[in-house]
Amino acid sequence: MSAPHSFYIDLLQMGFWIALLMGLVVGSFLNVIIYRIPKQILSDSNDTIKDNPFSILSCLVRPVSTTPCCQVAIAWRDNIPLISWILLSGNCRYCRAPILARYLLVEIISCITFAGVFLTFGPTWTTFFYCLFFALLIALFWIDLETYFLPDCLTLTLLWLGLLGAALGVLPLAANEAILGALIAYIAMWGVNSAYYLWRRRHGFGGGDFKLLAALGAWLGLGSIMPILLIASILAIVVIGLLGVLKKEAWSLEKMLPFGPFLVLAGCFVFLMENF
Repeated sequence: MSAPHSFYIDLLQMGFWIALLMGLVVGSFLNVIIYRIPKQILSDSNDTIKDNPFSILSCLVRPVSTTPCCQVAIAWRDNIPLISWILLSGNCRYCRAPILARYLLVEIISCITFAGVFLTFGPTWTTFFYCLFFALLIALFWIDLETYFLPDCLTLTLLWLGLLGAALGVLPLAANEAILGALIAYIAMWGVNSAYYLWRRRHGFGGGDFKLLAALGAWLGLGSIMPILLIASILAIVVIGLLGVLKKEAWSLEKMLPFGPFLVLAGCFVFLMENF
């Protein structure tokens, strides 16, 4: 084996471990986003958020992190990604209340995702952009699942990053394809919601769903829109059926079900099909 080739292999291995570590660190920060942004949305006035949807991001830098259960400041030793949760056995150090398993899952998923993206695209700007893509999707998945929110500051950031990545040539689609994908995705979701409104006289989807699908269209292109909608709808139907069986009650159209997580899962599936 030649020396340059050996050096390249060593560089890739180092990059892989860096990607794993960065995934853990970013996953820890995503947990802050998932917890704080919906809380800030509920505390801010609607006018403030409407004027500047990014104003709520100030909550990410202050105040210092505290335990959700007893509001005690979290020491650095309890803030180490993955390790702290395991050492604490999933319980708060101070009041012994259980810590949501979501904290651990988000860090593990981010870690695996970042490493997988690096193995696929190598040390490139494409890797950087796709890591941002998945980080935002992970945050949106859990926020919508837990709170029924899809914050504009995240969906719009995802949208503009997709358009920027296409314009810079680091994504495998042209800028005009990204713009068209975003526009048609938004119109398609609006059309589905309008048809549902004519039928039920109520909205079936929120504005956040429109923007999320538009963002996915910007990243994955026009051809991804219908597969994403189809897969997300099938997943939603399956989950509704399982909930009906487990709870032994029929699902009612009057009940709320967050659609964002299904869009995220469908988008990830389409991404995998296009790149593997």
